[in-house]
Amino acid sequence: MKKNLKITTVSLCLLACVFALRAEAVTISILAPSADELVLEAGRDFYVIGRLEREGVSSKNMPFDIRVEVAETGLVRDGKMFPVRTVSSHVDYSSGVTPERDIYYRYEGKAPWVDISREELCRFPPPDLVYRHGDPDSFYDPSLKAVVTEDRFAVLIQGGVTKDFDTAYSYPEELGWKLYRIIVTAVAGDKIIARSETDVMFGTVQEKVLARFSPDEHMSAVISFAEENGFRIYRDLFPGYWPCPDGSVYEIPRRWRANDALEYVGGKVHAVIYNIREKKCATQEVEIGRMAFEGWLDSEDVTYYHYDIGEPSLKYSTWYGTDIKRGKIIIFKNGKRIALTRAETGRENKDYYPETTIDKADWNVYDSVSVDRGRPLILCGAVTPIQPRLSEVIPNDDGTFEVGNRISRIRYKFVDMIAGLLYETEKEASLERRYKNPDGEWSLGSIYEFRHFLDLPEILHGRIVTVYVDTCDKNGDQVEDTSEAFYLRVR
Repeated sequence: MKKNLKITTVSLCLLACVFALRAEAVTISILAPSADELVLEAGRDFYVIGRLEREGVSSKNMPFDIRVEVAETGLVRDGKMFPVRTVSSHVDYSSGVTPERDIYYRYEGKAPWVDISREELCRFPPPDLVYRHGDPDSFYDPSLKAVVTEDRFAVLIQGGVTKDFDTAYSYPEELGWKLYRIIVTAVAGDKIIARSETDVMFGTVQEKVLARFSPDEHMSAVISFAEENGFRIYRDLFPGYWPCPDGSVYEIPRRWRANDALEYVGGKVHAVIYNIREKKCATQEVEIGRMAFEGWLDSEDVTYYHYDIGEPSLKYSTWYGTDIKRGKIIIFKNGKRIALTRAETGRENKDYYPETTIDKADWNVYDSVSVDRGRPLILCGAVTPIQPRLSEVIPNDDGTFEVGNRISRIRYKFVDMIAGLLYETEKEASLERRYKNPDGEWSLGSIYEFRHFLDLPEILHGRIVTVYVDTCDKNGDQVEDTSEAFYLRVR
């Protein structure tokens, strides 16, 4: 009897030692919200994403759940723990990870273009898709939205902006204008075996960048611009936009668009005009769209920028071969809604490939331009968005907006100071950039930029004229603050 008791006591001690070793072996690292994005717009949903280090012990041999609690930081510091959000995983204790059966693969709220295999998706699934197998209604339970894999975890915290979309959201208050503490714990039964925490402020990001993030050269320039000026670029994932291991993206458009748009109706927005197309473009349909819907495009808190030469960089011909001119992101000057960025006066190419070499370029249009007779004048520039009437901004069911008005036409008048008006023409405000690589060729349209071929009639030959530029919107009305002028010599 004493022998058996002794063996039992030793076994319990060994188990206690093993558990203690395992507890010390678990480390939680919070990767998102990242250190650069610890301020979020009031009401935002967000992901808590992190890394799990098990020190060589497999999840099967050391199963635990991840619990994320969000509580007011001040109360936590006072020793009062009253979570306003709690989300917990429910791993399969035979594997230690979220089971595939608890991922709702057939969710109809995904984007119609999403085509990801079940196997690929389940390697690290978005927490948005978690439910309890056999209980379809549990899909709408926000407290279940947590995923655990061998070395990672991800949790969806709903702040309120999507409380009416595919959720049984019943929290009494949205997350807003407070400092909250995010507390992540690894829990095995009633034991907490690891813990990590960070604070996040809900309010308004005071300075942020609005821009397309493609192509790569432009993306790099925007990042440098933001970092040099201390502006926020949103690089943490918006909930509902989930990159998969194979490089594809699982999208829940109504969730990520609502969260994306929310960030651009507060603080100061620094909008870089480049490569923004009218359709299938989040910058236009979501961010600018929401700002237009709120009547905010003309706000003093919105500043518009463009490249001084119209591109991040351009190759151009010189007497010794070719050179590269680097573009700078600069503000539209003096409250203007239009900027003339360069003139091309050499051999023309109507199909525009930004990577090809320009024959002749004039980088300062306002300092006058000269062109040989028989050559077209190619004039490049950019315009800003304009605030439409609120009735012209239509919200769609998918979280996008149709912005019903913008600068659509640019008018040119060629005037001799003695003979008067000699020639006038009108062009569409748009630009199509073409790109190619060994895999093929494609184009990207832009509705706030232009590259106009101006065929100069014989009446202009040998003259120095003033070119007057103005614009009109889709309704045919002239747009204020878009009048420009420069001297043109036709040799």
